[in-house]
Amino acid sequence: MNILVSGADGNLGSAVVDKLMAENHNVFGLFAHEDKAQSDKRDFEKFSADLTNPEAADKAVSEMQNKFNSINGAVLTVGGFAMGNIENTSIEAIEKQIKLNFNTAYNLVKPLLAKMSKGGQIFLIGARPATDAAELKDKLAYGLAKKLVFTLAEVINADRKDTGIQCKVIVPSIIDTPPNRESMPDMDFSKWVKPAEIADTIYFHLTHNYIKDAVVKVYGEV
Repeated sequence: MNILVSGADGNLGSAVVDKLMAENHNVFGLFAHEDKAQSDKRDFEKFSADLTNPEAADKAVSEMQNKFNSINGAVLTVGGFAMGNIENTSIEAIEKQIKLNFNTAYNLVKPLLAKMSKGGQIFLIGARPATDAAELKDKLAYGLAKKLVFTLAEVINADRKDTGIQCKVIVPSIIDTPPNRESMPDMDFSKWVKPAEIADTIYFHLTHNYIKDAVVKVYGEV
């Protein structure tokens, strides 16, 4: 299969690339910066693009189509995070999180749907605060942006019903990454979900498309 992975140099995106390569699939990895793409020594197709720019995202998808002639799936991992409650969260903070978490996905989804004429799967990354108001209250901008991601998946599945295209939202709890360990040093890291475990889950659903669950929770022990 030919799979697009955005955020290919991130903790989760990199794990997804590794899993797909280990299973001998063609990977088209997107990087925010050209120097990151050039410094990645893994053997897969690399392309740099500012995914907050619709034209750049469209160009990236066209480049993949030209390279592989078909696109079978996409795993869109680019995003951002911020703490903040309703008292201290500005509209600018909300707009920033929407730009990072929703726009980067939407700008790829539009051209991907146009190119995936033979069907395929699109994986978006959700977040538990978007499904739980108790968690959302302290991660307001982030959670609101991720709520849009869930809604986007619902719209795709309704709009492309019976076309062979599915969109699933992967919902991790706390991902075990160096930045998360640094910001939460007193927590039990052993309970967190590993990027490789999420990548395995994505791959399972990618290769078992008869599973129609639109939301896939990967919580570990948190």
